[in-house]
Amino acid sequence: MRKDESSKTVYKVLISLLAAGLAAWLIIDNLPLLTAPEPVSSGAGEYYIRRVIDGDTVVADGLGKVRLLGIDTPERGEAGFEPARDRLAELIGGRWVTLLFDTELTDRYGRTLGYPLVELEGVETAVCPLLVAEGHAEPLFYDPNYRFRDEITAAVDER
Repeated sequence: MRKDESSKTVYKVLISLLAAGLAAWLIIDNLPLLTAPEPVSSGAGEYYIRRVIDGDTVVADGLGKVRLLGIDTPERGEAGFEPARDRLAELIGGRWVTLLFDTELTDRYGRTLGYPLVELEGVETAVCPLLVAEGHAEPLFYDPNYRFRDEITAAVDER
C-alpha cells in the first residue's frame, strides 16, 4: 500500500470514529426524549424536567411544554413572577418527576397538561398544592379537568 492510500485510510477511520462518537453522544444526551411515555388520559408517566419557563409552565423531555394543572401563577412582568418561577425550578427543574394527567391532555395552545409529583425529603409531594399553600399560585380549573381540585383548593387553607 502506498503512503497516500495509507493516509486516506487513516483519515477515513478517524472520520468514522468521530461520526460514531457524535451519534452515540446525541443518542445518550437525548435518551429521555427517546424513552418518554406517551401521556394517557387520567394516566401517569415519569418525565425529566429540562427547563422551567415560569411558575406554571415547564419543558419536559418527550412532551415539550407542559402547563401545570389546577394552578395559575403571575406572568412575566407581574409581581410574584420570579418567586413563583424560582420556587418551581427549585422543586422540579432538572429532575425526574411523575406527571399525572386528567381528562384532557392538551390545552388550546398545544401544551400538555400535567400535575407533577416529586420526592421531597423522602415523601412524594404534589407540587401544585404546595405552590398554592406557599402563596406562589392560585387555584384555576378548566372543564373537564377537575381531578386534582380537592387537593389544590384545600391548600388555600394552609396559607
